[in-house]
Amino acid sequence: MVDRSELQQKARLVESHRQHLDELQKRMEDVSAVVSEHQITNEILTRLSDMTDKGEAGAHVTIGSGVTLQYKHQGKDQGTALIDLGSGVFGERKWSEAAEIIEKRKDDFIQLHESLLKQAGSIEERLGKLATEFNAAAEKLQTQNQPNTEPQAPEPSSKTESEPKPQSRRRGSMFGGELTLDD
Repeated sequence: MVDRSELQQKARLVESHRQHLDELQKRMEDVSAVVSEHQITNEILTRLSDMTDKGEAGAHVTIGSGVTLQYKHQGKDQGTALIDLGSGVFGERKWSEAAEIIEKRKDDFIQLHESLLKQAGSIEERLGKLATEFNAAAEKLQTQNQPNTEPQAPEPSSKTESEPKPQSRRRGSMFGGELTLDD
């Protein structure tokens, strides 16, 4: 026998899993954006390193407010970049070294993304099971309550037949008397 409180508990559990899944998906989007940024940075540093071999390294550097500076690197030696080495500590590294650091970070973020993807998959699987359990319990509760409500149906009187009464909508569920996850 399924009671209403048990059903509400299952609904809360389903909702909790949905929220957790939404949070994981948001984190995965954030990690994907960081991976993309690292990929672009790595490509730029690699191209600059390759261009120094020919002595023609240059770039346009955006500094904000719609201003871009033209940068030309002199000589065939690699230029340097300031790179965050962690904990707010910045170091000056050659372009090729900075590209290697960025590539390693990108790989770490890809692994994090894969881990989040696995977590999301297991939560989706658990959520599917919980939703199925909830639906089965709701159906069981509804069938238990149906025999009790049918005999109590009031017989229409002649007054209600002559004066149509405006139907009042029950607030909340769109599905009439059916139980939903929101109940």
